[in-house]
Amino acid sequence: MKDKDIKLQEIKKHNPSLYADVVDGKVGLQEAYNQTMAELNKTSEYKGRGTKGRNKIGLSKELDRIMKMYKPTIQELLDEIKRLFPFTYETGFSKRNTKRD
Repeated sequence: MKDKDIKLQEIKKHNPSLYADVVDGKVGLQEAYNQTMAELNKTSEYKGRGTKGRNKIGLSKELDRIMKMYKPTIQELLDEIKRLFPFTYETGFSKRNTKRD
């Protein structure tokens, strides 16, 4: 059984009027499922699978935000790169043997 079918069954079981709206196309499946699960779990909002990570702003904007917030020096940035990539930093492109046979 597909994930879509399972979600539709859960909506139909717990909220038939919302199920009718989904079938008619008035409400999206994921939105209706989240609303149904929020009511079942007594929460104000339910974020299920497939709703995570849609609001990414991109690397360039994220770096701008980090630079404004922390104002790191170039040495601090290099130290963090070394910490995150210890093996690739030490064997960087300048030290590799780029000679091809």
